[in-house]
Amino acid sequence: MRGTSAAAVVLLFAVACGSSAATATGPTVASVAVKASDVPKGMIRCDVSSDMDSFLNKIKTTSPGTYQTTKGEWDSAKKNGAVAAQVTFFTDSAANCKAVGANTSGVSAATYKLVVNFVFQFKDAATAAKGYTTQKIFGFSQAQLQAAGSAATVGAQTGLGLNSVTLSVSISNQSFYIAVWQKKAFMVVLALLNTDATLSQKVAVVENGRI
Repeated sequence: MRGTSAAAVVLLFAVACGSSAATATGPTVASVAVKASDVPKGMIRCDVSSDMDSFLNKIKTTSPGTYQTTKGEWDSAKKNGAVAAQVTFFTDSAANCKAVGANTSGVSAATYKLVVNFVFQFKDAATAAKGYTTQKIFGFSQAQLQAAGSAATVGAQTGLGLNSVTLSVSISNQSFYIAVWQKKAFMVVLALLNTDATLSQKVAVVENGRI
């Protein structure tokens, strides 16, 4: 009994230390990424969602063009200090999730509810800030979105911090909310298609709060 009790104490101590160590590491790209609780009720997380390397493996045969482009962008981001990335998709049906997985390059033409989220972690906050202010990460940049003029909101008014820009616009039968921001060592690209603009902003604010 004494031996068993001692082993149990050691085990509990190890678990407690492990938990403390995990907490001390802070947020990760996976913990920051959009969650089911963030999005409108009824939306589901698509199976293609995963860390960047797994995502690339998943689309290598289904969307070879997107694979090549995305791999090139990811290689470039890593050269600029990115150390991890998470890709997440939510949509309103299993059929639409399947369509996203089969042709990720066609998501910009979606007429259904869709969430696209890229979370990047850089080696430090300074590198992440540089990625936001002076570089084009995965085709998105601060300058590009600010060029939209009155449709763009920049800085503190976005609710996402000083290094942030959001864009809300409707085109034909589609609506887009796009947010790009940097906080600490993270840079986030979030796009919501065909959802309420106010709700879309809340998704961004909740995600930002996890960093």
